[in-house]
Amino acid sequence: MPLSFFPACLPIAQGSLPHSDPARAIQILESTMPHILSWPRLPCRDFREQGIVQSVRSFPGVVIDTEQESIYVEQAVAEQGLDQLALNYLRDETTTGILPSEDAAGMTELLYRLNVIQGYKGKALKGQIAGPISLGLRLTDERRRSLAYQPAMLEALAQHLALRVEWQESRLSARSDDIIICVEEPFLDAFNSPFCPIRWEQSLELLDRVFAGLKGCRGLATRGMVNWSRLLESAVELIILDSYEHSATLFDATDALAAFLERPGYIAWGIVPADEHMLAFETSAALSTRLFNIIDRLTARGLSRDALLQASLITTSDDLAFMSPEGAEQALQLCADVSAHMREFYGLI
Repeated sequence: MPLSFFPACLPIAQGSLPHSDPARAIQILESTMPHILSWPRLPCRDFREQGIVQSVRSFPGVVIDTEQESIYVEQAVAEQGLDQLALNYLRDETTTGILPSEDAAGMTELLYRLNVIQGYKGKALKGQIAGPISLGLRLTDERRRSLAYQPAMLEALAQHLALRVEWQESRLSARSDDIIICVEEPFLDAFNSPFCPIRWEQSLELLDRVFAGLKGCRGLATRGMVNWSRLLESAVELIILDSYEHSATLFDATDALAAFLERPGYIAWGIVPADEHMLAFETSAALSTRLFNIIDRLTARGLSRDALLQASLITTSDDLAFMSPEGAEQALQLCADVSAHMREFYGLI
């Protein structure tokens, strides 16, 4: 479902922060991007807060070894549980998608603070989950065989994730009418390889399966060389892309992008680098100019400048899990500063 407002270059966070203290993580998000609050994963706090672990927690046969910090699926156990998972999916048993509070301290802290605050004044809340394609490519069974080569497992992953995102949405929707759930698929550029076992048609079907039960805005975060013409025709309503290094991939999909914006669809520009070395040489003015140039190139190809600006959000080029807490906070502040610069320059409200 589209948002009830135009984001008009507001800032938005990606999935993870390097903090171990959930209160500090929420505090910095509240100070830099209060209009669209996200609950952050905190992988430095606990292995169970890794994106892949949070996403497949309670999947049939999954083994999470916190001491060795490893995760895999026991094939025989998984196969015994697939029928029940499929039945839960068909019955829309969203309670089976529950993520224990101790495995998601960022969500627990955010919901606690929102319950204390009488009346959330922001515009939307955002959650996230790892997507079925990237999970299938990364997750293996006990023999180290990738689940991506097993169609039944990929289908089961999509069903499992669908229940988890519905449960997540139900938790967040108690505090805001506008909910964004972002599916993270950093490996979509793997389709450029002839060795990738997943094809575009299958990937879009899997994504649609995950999105099917959502009532809020359906987001997708990716990076690299992506076939935007195909992706923009899917059920996705918000795309989050690395526009710091890979904006050129969007220029060849202007027809699809124009149709996407008319839905309406939204674009979160990852214009702030999620790299401390690069960050040291950047300013909000320089990053704003970089984004101005991207928008100028798209408008030169026939897209409406006003439509682009109204549909835009500002974010980092990737999530910030592997930065220092200080570097991550600098990146979030730059997102807020670029947002303020863009909104002032173009008179956005």
